[in-house]
Amino acid sequence: MKTACRLLAFTVLLCLTVSAPAAAATYGGSATGAQVTVPATGTTIRAATGSIGISGGTAEASLLVGDVPGSATGGVVALSAGVMHSAIVGLDATRAESSTGDITLTVSNNTITADFLMARSTASCGPAVAGSSQLTNLVINGQAITVTGAPNQTVALPNGTAIINEQISSIVGSSAELTVNAFHVTTTDAITGQQLADVMLATVDAKIDCSGGSPPNAQFTTGGGWVPGVFAGHATFGFVAGTQDSGFRGHLVYKDSSFPFSLQGTVITAFTAGCDGGFEGTGNSPEQGAVYFIVDIHDGGEPGTSDTLQIKAFHGTTPPGPTDVPFYTDPDTLLRGGNIQAHGFSC
Repeated sequence: MKTACRLLAFTVLLCLTVSAPAAAATYGGSATGAQVTVPATGTTIRAATGSIGISGGTAEASLLVGDVPGSATGGVVALSAGVMHSAIVGLDATRAESSTGDITLTVSNNTITADFLMARSTASCGPAVAGSSQLTNLVINGQAITVTGAPNQTVALPNGTAIINEQISSIVGSSAELTVNAFHVTTTDAITGQQLADVMLATVDAKIDCSGGSPPNAQFTTGGGWVPGVFAGHATFGFVAGTQDSGFRGHLVYKDSSFPFSLQGTVITAFTAGCDGGFEGTGNSPEQGAVYFIVDIHDGGEPGTSDTLQIKAFHGTTPPGPTDVPFYTDPDTLLRGGNIQAHGFSC
């Protein structure tokens, strides 16, 4: 199955899609970058997709900066976060993902840092579920934490608990659901026992009911992760791109910690589906102004260690000519963390 599409100057979308039939299903779920609850001040949410429609397709959200300031929580919680990406896709299965980079979190005097975290959840006909989380360089209260990859890894805090790769699943009849939290921390008052804070980072929920419905006429590729920066450090990204309802949909967020370039792209103008695909579009860079970007991806299968992403960025909003040179391109395209998923393909 392969799709190639481009938005032409006269705004007609030309697409050719050949797809194998997918199992009949209805879809559900969502993805959220961060949810911070403090009983005294309420709940603050960042990069939430909302629920996907029962007919499938996609829902998505992104932020260049996912901060939650301490002033919003009465000083109980403060979150500093870089690019934040959330997406859920319902096609042959329901797949949800959320990723965040450059995290510093303070919760009731506990300090947590990580370079990158990501949660993924899949619910498929069978029914069956599968999920995972990645956390890079996780440090809690000055102690480096070895992330095992096992579900529900628990770390005790002086006044609470942190759960890594929290998973809650349900399979009943023809329906399946899996919720995954990459990182979930709760704190309580030692004297009263009352909850002080509840913080979830990268929360994904995938649902499917295999008793009826038809898959949508859509194609999508999603991904979140990081690659080496131009000079040092890392470049963090998150994206969803594809076609639905005869139009392009998606976003791209990207930030290189070693180079004056970050990007929030909200307009997709071209898309090629498949294990070796890509997309193009326009966006805004706080450092560079208006940007036209071209992204090539390779989905090397699970667990994502052979996936690649290359971005080329040009000043302006028009596609580059054959002699135009990008002002930015990532020198090393192999993902050091994260995952790229070409939905509907066995890569």
